[in-house]
Amino acid sequence: MRFLIAFLLFITPAMAAECPVSYSEFEANIPHVDLIECPKNNPDSELGFCRLVMDGDDAYVYVFLYTDDDSCLSDIRRARKTDYLMAR
Repeated sequence: MRFLIAFLLFITPAMAAECPVSYSEFEANIPHVDLIECPKNNPDSELGFCRLVMDGDDAYVYVFLYTDDDSCLSDIRRARKTDYLMAR
């Protein structure tokens, strides 16, 4: 989350009204893991996609929706890290 907060400080108000964070900006600046599908398939693969970000003991699912240009961040959901780690 600290990554996104620092990144959001550099966004202009005009950009924020249109799209708070484009996927190309996110991908270039935030270490993440591509998820095959979003939790509970929300949104489904026709509307968008999700990325997982681990930040210390915390995990977050970043939800992107497809737009005419670049995909746009639409939500950040706190997640249980154990849901994404392999059990022994």
